[in-house]
Amino acid sequence: MAVALSVGTLAAVAARSRDHAAADTANVATESAHQRLPGDTVPQTAPTAEQSLGTFKVRDLHDKVIPLVTKGQPAIIMVSSVTCSWCKRTLKDLGEMSGGRELTRLKFLTLEGAAEGIPMLAKEKLTGAELIGPAGSADQVLLTFRYPGTPTFVAIDRNGRVVKTMPGYPIRQELAYWLAVMVGDAETP
Repeated sequence: MAVALSVGTLAAVAARSRDHAAADTANVATESAHQRLPGDTVPQTAPTAEQSLGTFKVRDLHDKVIPLVTKGQPAIIMVSSVTCSWCKRTLKDLGEMSGGRELTRLKFLTLEGAAEGIPMLAKEKLTGAELIGPAGSADQVLLTFRYPGTPTFVAIDRNGRVVKTMPGYPIRQELAYWLAVMVGDAETP
């Protein structure tokens, strides 16, 4: 009986492997069918930052409503919260790893509002980041429920599409790839 179950289990695993191999082949064929423009890092069918984050507009430090992404510029959006101990740990590591370089491609999206990010970045002597917050209370609720775990990182390419997402605190070696984009040394992590 146990042998028959094992053979049946192996047959099911083999069938699943064949299905996954066929799906992988189909995905490669589909991706190559999607046209990429010069400078594209992901297919044009990849979600935009707005589709991924669920918001089109955010507020800056002057309480002005601005677009979430800057056209033509890759960025890292870090979704954070003032109560997030892992956000503070990440910022501490970024402060140490950046060596004083400005994080000009970091969009620091604090759930409680753009101004709430000022002391968080100042504590670690981080400069150059664009501080942003939800455009309104409905956006704040949407973002808070969409990202109950902070930090969450979203890499955006120069065409406004999501290249990669990373929930939670990364190890320093992984954070180094994201930092390279933040300081302008790389296009994608």
